[in-house]
Amino acid sequence: MKRLLRRGPALPANHLERYRQIVEVLADEGLSALISAVGLGHLAPRRSRAHGVSDALTTEQHVRRAIERLGVTFIKGGQAMSTRTDIVPPALAAELRKLQDAVTPEPFETIRSVIEAELEQPLEEAFASFASEPVAAASIGQVYRAELPDGTPVAVKVQRPGVRAQVEVDLDITLTQAAWVSEHVFELSDIDAMGITMEFADALRGELDYVNEARNAERLWRAFKDDPTVVFPRVYWSHTTSRVLTLELLEGVPMNRPDLLDEAGFDRALLASRGIDAYLRQIFDLGFFQADPHPGNFLALPGDRVGFTDFGRVGTMTESSRERFTDLLWAAVNYDYELAADTFLALASAPNIDEAGLQKEVTRLIGKYHDRELGLINPSELFGEVLRLFRDFRLGVSSDFALAIATLGLLQGVGTALDPAFDFAKAAGPFFEQAMRQRHRPEQMLDRLVRAWRRSGRLVETLPSTIDRTLRRVSKGEIRIAVVPRDFQGPLDQLAEMVNRLAFALVVSALIVGASTLLSASGVPGWLTTIGQVGLVLAFGVTVWFFWSIISAHYRSRRRQ
Repeated sequence: MKRLLRRGPALPANHLERYRQIVEVLADEGLSALISAVGLGHLAPRRSRAHGVSDALTTEQHVRRAIERLGVTFIKGGQAMSTRTDIVPPALAAELRKLQDAVTPEPFETIRSVIEAELEQPLEEAFASFASEPVAAASIGQVYRAELPDGTPVAVKVQRPGVRAQVEVDLDITLTQAAWVSEHVFELSDIDAMGITMEFADALRGELDYVNEARNAERLWRAFKDDPTVVFPRVYWSHTTSRVLTLELLEGVPMNRPDLLDEAGFDRALLASRGIDAYLRQIFDLGFFQADPHPGNFLALPGDRVGFTDFGRVGTMTESSRERFTDLLWAAVNYDYELAADTFLALASAPNIDEAGLQKEVTRLIGKYHDRELGLINPSELFGEVLRLFRDFRLGVSSDFALAIATLGLLQGVGTALDPAFDFAKAAGPFFEQAMRQRHRPEQMLDRLVRAWRRSGRLVETLPSTIDRTLRRVSKGEIRIAVVPRDFQGPLDQLAEMVNRLAFALVVSALIVGASTLLSASGVPGWLTTIGQVGLVLAFGVTVWFFWSIISAHYRSRRRQ
């Protein structure tokens, strides 16, 4: 990144010490290029401390070490970016997935004061028993075993004091630097650095509010409460606040410990199948999923049931996004590179896209999977290539869509870690097939047609007022239009198409009027009445086709834009 201004943004005086700490850690890890890239070169020390043994580490490993040293905000940001291989290179993403979020626990008396302040009662009244040693200690909170007054065993997550203040300082710094990068770093002009950072800031603030995590857990618990193969913990709202989260205690073996699973006699193949099936149901049926598919977040429970934990980070899949998934898979199987290219462009939000280059890469990608049966396609490989296209062409897709693709790619690794013979394509195949069948059901197609018709209707309704407002602004000199004549053939072709459509509409109207006259007239021979009926049916069918072609052309044009 060479096109950088020498001076970075003005730094808030109250954050100056934290800025210096960040720059010192980056310099200590030999990341001087990153310091310059974010406009903090003027704070860099003249000499960086020698790495010694750590010089054998890769740049990606130095980045991970620096993030771990900088604390909670940076760890959470690194974990979030590890799933965004549409933005960061795969090698860095793989290293970021190793980020450790385990720290020295806070003293119990500090945690006690937080609980009593949040629940507004002494700890001994709120709980029948409460272990003084945490079962887990992360950068945001610590988890303890406890019992409610009625004896119900629970897991209590308590937020560390001072975490929110530290996160707000770091987020303020991150947003300031993202704004500077967006404006001054030419090489990243196609990436919405500010938008990505703001999205991360909102997600992290939501993760700091345990009420949000409780809502996520309860939504998944309600969706799966009748499924005997998986378990989502219940939320105990009487003991839950923004800084204290009380959930049903799930006691089992973490699925990142295959040795303990074998020792306890669990069926690892069955656990993999049930866990992945529950995840696919979250994505494709519920459209709401736990967005951290790490084996350590799954527990093996008695009866080979799968228990889910940690609901601070979730993703959503809108109906439109699920349709895009279906379109991409359908295009891969049926060698429809035009549909695939249109889907990529529909997902993109970047203003400048190399459409010719994208079309070429999409054609290559689709050719790779052409003629393969659905069960023979490796979804992890396919989604990895899709994310690479997002990154290489800087399409700027939504984070939820990229997160869902990355999650699907990671699930295969989770399954094979439990069962080396696990076939992710076989497990995911029925969900893809169901999505494709549903996508092409007549009622679904009719529903999409109705929605498109309504949107087109709103467009027609608002068009006169929009034109009127535009003309008024033009007459007042608020809008200036420069016309550069180059090629008239395109506009002439469009004009000819409009005239043809108008003539077509007039002919159809005449057909409808003539048929209606025949049907309403008295004393007309039966064969003429039959002709009128046939003509009316044909006119109706042609009219539907006519409007459908206009709507399809309109949305194809919007996708290409």
